[in-house]
Amino acid sequence: MYCYGKMMQTAKRFFSLEGIDGSGKTTQIDMLIAALTKEGYSVVKLREPGGAKISERVREILLDSSFKGIMGDKTELLLYNAARAQVIHEIIQPALDAGKVVIADRFAWSTFAYQGYARGLGADMVQRLTELTCGSCFPELTVVLDLTVERSRARTAKRGEAPDRLEQEKADFFERVRQGYLAAAREYPDCVAAIDADRAPDEVFADLYRLVKARL
Repeated sequence: MYCYGKMMQTAKRFFSLEGIDGSGKTTQIDMLIAALTKEGYSVVKLREPGGAKISERVREILLDSSFKGIMGDKTELLLYNAARAQVIHEIIQPALDAGKVVIADRFAWSTFAYQGYARGLGADMVQRLTELTCGSCFPELTVVLDLTVERSRARTAKRGEAPDRLEQEKADFFERVRQGYLAAAREYPDCVAAIDADRAPDEVFADLYRLVKARL
């Protein structure tokens, strides 16, 4: 199957979860992995940016709050894709070749929403770079956990952690990110689905599990 303007070839058994901070990605991924493992699937979990040693080092640079106001938007775009290229090479492609299920906490649709939509770099630039970075290794299904910015901030405030470089952005930035995700779900329904994340975890998981199992 092809996605993203019919240019990106998707990979079977490759799934990603997206959403603004506080949408519950970590909780839902852990629940999904537990359910799939119980059913006998071999599952590989990773986060983006990160997942491989080199990618984790790039993550440190991207999220370093001391670079706030210094890092250029195109630098940010290229660094995310550099981290992604490495984790594909080192972890994702070998896992898929071995018949495993791969579940990513964020992947290429994050770049569409954050850099393409919220930063204003545009879908065309992001798509060209995504084609180079991902090749045929693009998620078969991405599930967006949709949450309002207000609810996102209420949830993340409870963590009591110092915000990283991206978390320091203003509310209007995250509203653009959210709208980017929703636009992806509207434009590419074959490979992107948005579900309401402002519910009890079990209710959210029921929808997530149904969507993933339909592809396995």
